[in-house]
Amino acid sequence: MQNKKLNLGNARALCLLLEGECVASSKFSKGFPEEMLKERLLMPVIHGSHRSYRTDCPEDCRLWIYQRYGIENLRAWIECCEKPAEKCRAEQVRESGDSKIRKVRTFKGFLVNVCEPVVVTLNGVRTTLHPTNGLAYFIIDFRHFIPDPEVCIIGMENGENFQHLKEQRHLFKASKVIFVSRYPQSTDLRTWLQQIPNPYIHFGDFDLAGIHIFLNEFYAYLGERSRFFIPSDIEERLKQGNRNLYNDQYLKFKDREITDKRLEALVRLIQHHGKVYEQEGYIESQP
Repeated sequence: MQNKKLNLGNARALCLLLEGECVASSKFSKGFPEEMLKERLLMPVIHGSHRSYRTDCPEDCRLWIYQRYGIENLRAWIECCEKPAEKCRAEQVRESGDSKIRKVRTFKGFLVNVCEPVVVTLNGVRTTLHPTNGLAYFIIDFRHFIPDPEVCIIGMENGENFQHLKEQRHLFKASKVIFVSRYPQSTDLRTWLQQIPNPYIHFGDFDLAGIHIFLNEFYAYLGERSRFFIPSDIEERLKQGNRNLYNDQYLKFKDREITDKRLEALVRLIQHHGKVYEQEGYIESQP
């Protein structure tokens, strides 16, 4: 059955067998040799209380390994597994015939967009991001994506807000802004933010869960260079907020330490009103 997964320790033991060695039973996981014994692919070798295995039919063993695990070249498969996780799928295929030996995230990057033209550098080339209705940019080579130092980076926690930037641009005073999406890969976004000096503003839900996301995923890595966006009318919004969602979150997040002291006033407001406010409420036409 090709869908089964082969344990790396068992693979190493099988490789020794194929190279003509006698392999101690302790090299295999419990119960692993049984099926091969039934198929007469292994021969037991008894030394007192110790048991080892050898094979007299290595080619049949190779066929069994291929039929059961889909591995054509066991030695290459093992070497591929032992290499760093950054190994690309193409190299896995070349070396082992199996692109799924190890889970490798091949689609890396994050979405960005602008409401007015913003100059950036990508792979050493100066270029301009232009706002276009219905279009966003997906930055793949984010390690070489560099905005000008005066550009403010604004992170949109929810996808709907990222799709309606024009209706929210007036909330932010910075003259040059790049909006970034937390989805689909917040770790890539955070890695990029760590390598640039630009200020980062996190725009998320005004609830304990949203604060938790900011503190854990961004503030813990960026420190005071990052801040949680708190609009001037947030108390009025909270008064009209969602009590059920506050109750759902309370037990999980009530004891969360607020490591960014700038958020203490917001947390007190949320707890005082016993309500939260979701950021989608700010998608509205500019006054």
